[in-house]
Amino acid sequence: MTPGLVGVGEVWGVRTIRELREARGWTQLRLAIEVGVTPVTVYNWERGRYEPKASQFRALARALGVSMDDIALPGDLGRQDTDQDTGGHVSGRRSGRVRDA
Repeated sequence: MTPGLVGVGEVWGVRTIRELREARGWTQLRLAIEVGVTPVTVYNWERGRYEPKASQFRALARALGVSMDDIALPGDLGRQDTDQDTGGHVSGRRSGRVRDA
């Protein structure tokens, strides 16, 4: 296991795309080039706006030198299994954000 991969409140070894990218000293442009996407795509992944496709996720893990299991997506962090708005049923939203009507 790589030293320094664990932060406060994180699962052992799991880090976000941004944390992994910054640990390598890479810019979003550099990661985008390594994975074969645009820098805007990396920006959107890091902010939880979009999630990588399976092939992109594999390329991310390879480029960042980690297992796919070691990458936490922003929507996974702090995610609750149930949503009070649905009476305790699992919500289909990845981020768990509730929008005002």
